[in-house]
Amino acid sequence: MAKVVTIASLVRTAAKSETHFVDTIHAVFDEGDVERIAEFFDRLNIPRSTGAEAGLLDPLPVLQGTARDQIWDFAAEAKIGAGMQRFLERHVRKIKWHAGHPSIEGTENVLLVFRAAMVTTTLRLVRLKKLMDTKDELTPIEWAITRDLMNKSYLTFRNFLKLTGSNWIDAVQSTLDQEELAAKIGNFYELVDAEVRTLEDHKELLEERRMLLTVCPEGWPPVKPPGYFSGDLLGRGPWKQYWDNVNSRAHHFRESVGY
Repeated sequence: MAKVVTIASLVRTAAKSETHFVDTIHAVFDEGDVERIAEFFDRLNIPRSTGAEAGLLDPLPVLQGTARDQIWDFAAEAKIGAGMQRFLERHVRKIKWHAGHPSIEGTENVLLVFRAAMVTTTLRLVRLKKLMDTKDELTPIEWAITRDLMNKSYLTFRNFLKLTGSNWIDAVQSTLDQEELAAKIGNFYELVDAEVRTLEDHKELLEERRMLLTVCPEGWPPVKPPGYFSGDLLGRGPWKQYWDNVNSRAHHFRESVGY
């Protein structure tokens, strides 16, 4: 009988490099154990000392296979989403730390962590669309899970972009050698712009699917999932404000590195 790899071992492996990060996520999803997937993301930690690897300016890797296609029920997906959220929130704090401690050595870690955040965000949205495709009629709890997964995916990306594309880039620009910094950052702005476009595309797909769904409250007539309530992102006004903010941050990052 094959020995089960501990979560601690998987976390250590995933933190070694982006290649290890991607390969380990694939391996964890291939196991097909929701609890282990959720715990893996919950404990996943990329140390601030990690970052010196080739390919930080290459196109982002795309997660495939079961990581992209194996979908469980809404309760299970909520557990996985919660683990991913804690992973991302932990690393938002790392970017905030780097903004307060700008250094040329820390630049690679910022790019690596932001790449991991973008890869994870895209995966979350792909999986959310597939989850929404599993049912045409949702319970109120299932719709609440759907809305929560969507909002947290988009809002957390905005937090990363704000800290990286504004706080951090402003801090390193004011303290580090500009030529050395430009050599490190290179065309990273292109990856950020591409991720913003990816999020826009997914938003349209998710909205199209929302319009085809029905929520069935027990004891009440079926209704369409509402476009806006409780202050979340599903209304036109909040979405406009969101995209204005995200595009402004991306533009600032692009201008800051001289493009």
